[in-house]
Parts: sequence; C-alpha cells; structure tokens
Amino acid sequence: MRSSLRSVRPKNSLEEIITRRTRTTRSVLASLFVAAFALTGCTAVDKAHTEGSEQGGKTDATRIDTMSPASGSLLGGETITLTGEGLDHVSSVIFGGAAATSITAVADNQLQVVAPAAVDYAAGAVSVTVSSDEGEVIASAADYDYQVVTGVDAQMQYAFAHWQDYNSEVWGVFPDNDCGNFVNQTLIARGWQQTDEWYSDWNTTGDFSDSWARGPAMDAWFASQTDRATRLSLDQRAQVKVGDVVMFDWDPENENGVDHTMLVSKVDAATGAISMVGHTIDAQYRDLDQAITIENPGATAWFYSIA
Repeated sequence: MRSSLRSVRPKNSLEEIITRRTRTTRSVLASLFVAAFALTGCTAVDKAHTEGSEQGGKTDATRIDTMSPASGSLLGGETITLTGEGLDHVSSVIFGGAAATSITAVADNQLQVVAPAAVDYAAGAVSVTVSSDEGEVIASAADYDYQVVTGVDAQMQYAFAHWQDYNSEVWGVFPDNDCGNFVNQTLIARGWQQTDEWYSDWNTTGDFSDSWARGPAMDAWFASQTDRATRLSLDQRAQVKVGDVVMFDWDPENENGVDHTMLVSKVDAATGAISMVGHTIDAQYRDLDQAITIENPGATAWFYSIA
C-alpha cells in the first residue's frame, strides 16, 4: 500500500507545470521559425521577380521609333538619326545586311549612324536593326529606302545588274574581250554621251570606235578627257573611289599597253583594299592586288578617277 501511494502524484505538481510550459514554449518558437522562414522565402522570390522585371523592362525599352532621313543614295554615306529608347547601349546597326560605317550615341534616346552602301547596289527598302550590348536585336519601326540619287548610283546599279547577265540585246558582246564594252556601258548609265570618238553600234551595224573596245585606244581616250577623268597611279590609290576605271597591263615588259579594264566596286577605307566589277572574267568584287600579284605576277595597273 505504501508503494502504491508513493507512485501517485498530484495533478498539478510542479514538474508537470514545468513540462507543459516547456512544450508550449517550444511550440511557439517552432511556429515563429516557420512563419519567419516562409516570410523570408516570399521576400526572396518577390525580389528576384522584381529584379527580373527591371532587367526585362530595360531590354524591352530598347527600340527605334523614328529614322531621319529614311532614304538615301545606293552608295550610302548619309548621316541618319535614330530616335527611341535605350540607344546608348547599341553596339551595331545593320541596313539590310550591311553594317553602318559609324555609330555615335548622342543620348539614351538618340543615335547617329552613317548609312553603308546598299548590298550589291540594289535599290529598294531594307530593314534596319540594332544590336544591344546584351545581344538583343531590335528592328526599326520603319525601313530605310535605298534610291538612285546620283549618276554613280545609276552606274553601279547597272554594273551589278549586268556583270553576269550581259545586256547583249542593247550592246552586243565582244567575244572573249568584253571588258571595255562593259565599262563604257556603265559610263553611259552614269550619264555620259557617245561621241564620234567614243561609241559603239556593234549590236546593230558592227561598227565601233577603237576607244570603246581596244585597250590602248581606250586608255588614250580617257587620258584626253581631262575635264572628267584624272589619271592616278598605283601610288595614288588612296584617292580611288567607287565608279572609277581601272586599267591593267599584264606584261609591262612587252610594251603593248592595256590588256584589261574593270570598274571599282568597293574601297575598304580601313585596309585600302580595292575590289572591282567587270566582264571577260565576270566578277563583282575581284581583288585588285590579287589580280596583279597572284593571278598575273609582275602586272601593273592605274586608274581614271571619274568626276
């Protein structure tokens, strides 16, 4: 009986009270910890979401709203002002596949670029896109319209239309030696007029002047046109421009004069490389230096800069 009585404790003993309070405290602490963790987690997600939205907003804000002027020469060279948003982060501007030759950020909402030449001197509207430093590509709200503005535009448009698709219905073809015929056709497209000393009726009567199709006579005739053609040596190549005429002598030691002629189609201002378009060896961008070194070692060339 004593043992049994000793094992019974009062309902509200001090030990039981302490135990209950400890459990309650632990439960409260656990609830507070869970709530704090949940709150912290929500805050982290919201912060990440907010940061993403800000970054996304920055990307979305990069845009082109206006472009002025919205048209220009096939040869390019016009200064174009682009307005919009986020334009101070632009790394490149492309006009229908050709990169602008200069980019200047005037402000966050304004950019000035120099339009490149139209790809293969083709007239028409092309898309304008900008690439941001982050790699985003943004299209302009309007296209840029390449137009035939100058005589050189008309010359190069003609040259690239007929460098391979010969305009034989109008001018005929000189078998195995159509280079002079082609170059002179481009000058007609540029605005030059035939004369008694410089003409071709090859396609109709078979008649033509030597200055139209025979290298040495053509060279002499260009040399006589001092008001609109200036002879330049290879050492003066820095003055050469698109639309100028190139004369070649493949074997100078034979002293037989001009063997070939072509038209300058591109001048790389950074490297000084000169490319040419022409017939006989049909080409759009034949490299001048390769032609007189690798293809024809020992050859030489000179130019006629056309006014």
